[in-house]
Amino acid sequence: MPQSISKGDWIMLYSPGRIEMVLVSGDTKKIPGLGVINTDRFTEKSYGDKIKLGRNSYCILKPSLRHAPEGIKRGPQIVQPFMCELIAHMADISCGDAVVEGGAGTGMLSAALLRRVGENGRLYTYELRDEFLNLAESNITSLGLRGSWRPKVGDITKDVEEGNINAFIVDIPDPWEAIDMAVEALTGGGAFVAYVPTMNQLECVYNGLEEHVFTDINCREILDREMVVTQGGVRPSFQGLGHHGYAVRGTKSIDTL
Repeated sequence: MPQSISKGDWIMLYSPGRIEMVLVSGDTKKIPGLGVINTDRFTEKSYGDKIKLGRNSYCILKPSLRHAPEGIKRGPQIVQPFMCELIAHMADISCGDAVVEGGAGTGMLSAALLRRVGENGRLYTYELRDEFLNLAESNITSLGLRGSWRPKVGDITKDVEEGNINAFIVDIPDPWEAIDMAVEALTGGGAFVAYVPTMNQLECVYNGLEEHVFTDINCREILDREMVVTQGGVRPSFQGLGHHGYAVRGTKSIDTL
């Protein structure tokens, strides 16, 4: 049965080449390019319905992490959703886990981690700048994922207060500086994962993990290539670069010998 839309829900208006995130608040909103819209009209709809707005037709969908970069508020460089999923996979995050994250950015990585930990888990995000934390909060809220999030203004390399953490994830310029803090915060068997854009950073993180109590150290290059399908054939997209960065992970061990 189609799920109906209620007041207070966030929706995603999807049309090829355009996405708008809208809060169904009951108020009238001005949306650039669409005009003035009374959001009450969406409560008469269900997810998957189509609606005519201005000259275009839109499909009403639940907010999607996959499409979020097209509809969220912009700020720092976005970690693309497929990259977020690889990072969460490398950290082996499960429902109910407690996770510490360094660097809020636009909130895309936080959103992917929040979906993994679920309602019974916790994600503690440390960010130095208030404006980035506020931007991430706005985007996470629009994706309906605010409940398990615990944002904190602080330095991931020295201010982490939590212990027995299952995963410690960083997206900062000098992630090797956070390894000492990760050793204190992580439970035995917990994962440290860093996302870095260059090989020099990858090497520094790898060496830092080897110098500490980490085992199962592993590195991955993050690649992506869209395929264009037409009636005449299939080919790789010529737009964008296939390389997006690197992820480095290690597992905390406890030396009892």
